[in-house]
Amino acid sequence: MSYKADIQATYISAATLDVIIAPSIRLKGIIIVSSGGGIGTVDLRTNNPSGASLFKAQVPSGLITSLNIPEYGILFPEGIYVNTFTSVSSVTLFTDKYSGPGPTFGG
Repeated sequence: MSYKADIQATYISAATLDVIIAPSIRLKGIIIVSSGGGIGTVDLRTNNPSGASLFKAQVPSGLITSLNIPEYGILFPEGIYVNTFTSVSSVTLFTDKYSGPGPTFGG
């Protein structure tokens, strides 16, 4: 059986507001966990936390949302950065590769 690419999972907590994964990377899927304090919002950007917004999603209060991104995913040419986590307790990103030594776990 052949596979298109290795998939890496990176868990990040709501306290993360900086680089998540260094350049260049494709986002293939995401799980967003709402903290229950209202509609959860996630805004992921490239280049820096104020860079171009390439993925923005909302999740209903108290729920978990999972999204598989079709085809090749979303290319983040300058890495994935967090701009906004509102009413979100954690996010798991599924990417095509990871530029570091292994998956990361937020605190």
